Amino acid sequence: MTGKAARNIFIGGTLVSALIFLWMTYDFHRQEPRLAKTEMIDEHVVAGKKVWHKYNCNDCHTILGFGGYYAPDMTKAYFRLGESNIASIVMHPETVYRNSFRKMPHLGVSETEVKDLTAFLRWVGNIENRKWPPQDEKYVKAFRLREVSAQKLEKVDIVMGACGGCHSFENQGRNIAGDFSAIAARITYDKETLAKFILDPQSVHPGIGMPPQQVSRETAELIADFILSLKVGKEVRK
Repeated sequence: MTGKAARNIFIGGTLVSALIFLWMTYDFHRQEPRLAKTEMIDEHVVAGKKVWHKYNCNDCHTILGFGGYYAPDMTKAYFRLGESNIASIVMHPETVYRNSFRKMPHLGVSETEVKDLTAFLRWVGNIENRKWPPQDEKYVKAFRLREVSAQKLEKVDIVMGACGGCHSFENQGRNIAGDFSAIAARITYDKETLAKFILDPQSVHPGIGMPPQQVSRETAELIADFILSLKVGKEVRK
């Protein structure tokens, strides 16, 4: 190969690479509003991001691939836990995690800061990131299904989408608040009381650490049926 040919290949390759790079940069910015859900970014999301950094949440948690690995990934935490559970965990970790091997310090986060942090996590959870982390996609799917077609949920969707952030069943979910089988064995509530407990725990059991669950009445009754079916030994529907 002559020096002139090598020079032409180098110049041509550089120009082609530069054009590809420029196109990809342009395309990224063109799609950014759709992928990053920029329409969701408001003052609460911005304030929530500041709360995330103020309390160094990345020291223990990972978000969008960055952070520590001691505590659960928070990228899809909004779907895995829901607003009430996030607030309860952040403000009262010593109560929520009292029976868990994994502990979270009491950081003194205010109620306003929790609301902003939740808004931030809601936005992060909606970013199009090609379904990462993959283990949380079941929570996302169930969260989006349960309010529009609760009766179509499968057993795993009930557990993962509505309760799996704190409860477990058949090695699924997070057993920091008890396994459904054990809960079913000890409770004495009927369906109506159990559904009421799910929606407003304090009205049935004052002082309990479980926060109100932000699900529809239909979903609460569906979960109650599921738990009671374990108690009486019925076949749990798929």
